[in-house]
Amino acid sequence: MESQVIAEQVLIAGLIVFVGAIGSWAKVINEQVKLSISRLVFNITLPLLILTTFSGLEMNHDVLVNGFWVIVFSLLSFLIMHFIGKFSALLFRLPERSAVVHELHTMFGNIVFLGFPLIAALYPREEGLLYATVYYMVTSFVQWTYAVTRLKGQRDISFRQRFRHLLNPNTVAFLTGIGLFFIQLRLPALIDEPMTRIGQATAPLALLYIGASLTGTRIKGILKRVDLYVLSLNKLIVVPVIILLVMNFFIARFGIELGHMARTIIVLETAMPCMSMIVIMARTYGAADDRASENVFLTTVLSLLTLPLIYQLTVMI
Repeated sequence: MESQVIAEQVLIAGLIVFVGAIGSWAKVINEQVKLSISRLVFNITLPLLILTTFSGLEMNHDVLVNGFWVIVFSLLSFLIMHFIGKFSALLFRLPERSAVVHELHTMFGNIVFLGFPLIAALYPREEGLLYATVYYMVTSFVQWTYAVTRLKGQRDISFRQRFRHLLNPNTVAFLTGIGLFFIQLRLPALIDEPMTRIGQATAPLALLYIGASLTGTRIKGILKRVDLYVLSLNKLIVVPVIILLVMNFFIARFGIELGHMARTIIVLETAMPCMSMIVIMARTYGAADDRASENVFLTTVLSLLTLPLIYQLTVMI
């Protein structure tokens, strides 16, 4: 049943992405509209989705234990992705501006604009979004510390700026939701219902944004880049499989209590296509943002095929 759900959700996601692309080609979704959509998702709909999901969860032993191990294995997955990205960048002898983008795109996936909608659809009103948000928190920490350090080159960034990025509406929603979860305080229905409906707009808005963002990429540049094919293979298949095998080893060897849902979410989050935010960060800090855009385009298109495959592997292995 879950395999059918993820196949259907990937198909639905692909169609909405396609609509977003058509909207961009037709000049209905221009740069200003794209910026507005990204701000709306990041600052309003996604925080409300996180908050309302957490407020409806029942606290139990399994959720607490799984949440702890999601943090541990998320950090481990970033360490593995770091070394794979570093090695493949060295293998192709990429110049520094391109190498840093290659490395970071191996590490960071589009967990907000594709991962959250997929997890929310796959595990509606369950703790799946909690685990996905924990993974997001780890991602944010690594992104605004290590990633900025790698990219900064010509520009420095103060601790205050890093902290401001870490303390955003989504982290505030996460911390508030965790507070409500631990004290088991439910939001009143009159408040929860409208907030839930707004939160449910996250998926279509995020996918429209992805579709609109893909239309400006040059296909010619993609066809000539062997390193991009390797990046896509690593990001969408190799890394998630390694993470899955590593988790299974630790679970079998040390008897770690990590449920199938939590394990699946970690693997799916690592299998997300390249993060679009890295394009903006690369442009800001003088890295190869044109290559970053091409990375996002190809991996997003291919992920519509690879995500169902990766999910099936989590069931089989």
